[in-house]
Amino acid sequence: MSKILIIGTGPVAIQLAQLCRLTTEKEIDMVGRASTSLKSKKLYQAYQNDNYFEVTTQNDAHKHMEGRFQISHLYKDIEVVNGHYDTIIMACTADAYHSTLSQLSTATLEKVKRILLVSPTFGSQMIVEQYVTNFNKDIEVISFSTYLGDTRLYDTEQPNHVVTTGLKTKLYVGSNREHSATINYLTSVFKQFHINLVDMPTALHAETRNSSLYAHPPLFMNDFSLKIIFGGTEVPVYVYKLFPEGPITMTLIHEMRLMWAEMMTILAEFSVPSVNLLEFMVKENYPVRPETLADDDVYSFEKLPAIHQEYLLYVRYTAILIDSFSEPDQHGRYFDFSAVPIKQLYENEQGVVHIPRMPSEDYYRTSIIQHIGKLLGIKTPMIDTFMKRYEQYCQDYKNHNQQLSSQFNVNLYKDDKSLVEVYLDTKGKI
Repeated sequence: MSKILIIGTGPVAIQLAQLCRLTTEKEIDMVGRASTSLKSKKLYQAYQNDNYFEVTTQNDAHKHMEGRFQISHLYKDIEVVNGHYDTIIMACTADAYHSTLSQLSTATLEKVKRILLVSPTFGSQMIVEQYVTNFNKDIEVISFSTYLGDTRLYDTEQPNHVVTTGLKTKLYVGSNREHSATINYLTSVFKQFHINLVDMPTALHAETRNSSLYAHPPLFMNDFSLKIIFGGTEVPVYVYKLFPEGPITMTLIHEMRLMWAEMMTILAEFSVPSVNLLEFMVKENYPVRPETLADDDVYSFEKLPAIHQEYLLYVRYTAILIDSFSEPDQHGRYFDFSAVPIKQLYENEQGVVHIPRMPSEDYYRTSIIQHIGKLLGIKTPMIDTFMKRYEQYCQDYKNHNQQLSSQFNVNLYKDDKSLVEVYLDTKGKI
């Protein structure tokens, strides 16, 4: 990778730029959207003033990822990008992949060799590949299962200074090309940061290895959570707590299992192995004590009756109410792991009302999954119910006399859905 363009200027983009700088002597450029985003504008101004980015880490074990550094060039907006790059790293949200790439010049798209999707959703590789092949038939698209850790602003007044608070030990990665030399290279790079990259047969395989696909829609697209998000509350409620402190009930767990089952039917159409939901949650996300969930139950989850699966999923969520691996205080209380507040609608600096990333990003993810199911002739009644609920809350809120973001519109993402349809038609799936 000789010349890299990172699309995005948030904390994730800055940490990735630092990793690129640590592992290559090549040119690294970044681009934001300072003309349309106040956050991006502030970052652009901060970098112009300070002339550096800075990454710190919360844990001493990750200090090798820290540093203060410069890049070759920071573009203010994507329309002004005029260079040729062999590698583009998409460090923006998945719903912005197509709209962002469509603003790049034809000359840039014709020369790029590979595009890396840092936080894709199910179907992202299809969308990106189908769009870019209009200009570049040989494009390699690589999907990661998710971002490598948790990176956030260190101080809102210093948007060019970020802190990485956590790091994953394993990520999944897949390419639309067999025997990818790029993935071989990335595997050696990630090994330097003690992250194991698991090479999957395709990009789609990697995209299925993200627990948010299966957990977020039931957690955020239920009436309890949606009433809080759109209507507010004087008493805080929390994403991962049991009712009434949070949304988790046996009904929510039932809906989670139904959506997972619908997703597994879709995966089977692509000959992608099923995902053991409980194993993925327990062994690859947040571990629980063996006294709470036995390995035999975890590994046999997919073979169990539906009611047994739901019981185990419910037990899993009770197990992460606290961090059972933390040290109790003098009162015997463990770290309150589940106290993640459900965020509500908010106004940006221009007075425009926005929907939080959870569930707005989950709406995008679920929209694409629903569309793929329809194209394949697979019925998805649970996914359809999530979508209808969310869209109804968006429609009802439009009665408020406020300036609303485009997130409140329904029937979004038509271009992305069209690209998926053409891709599947070309590949003979529909």
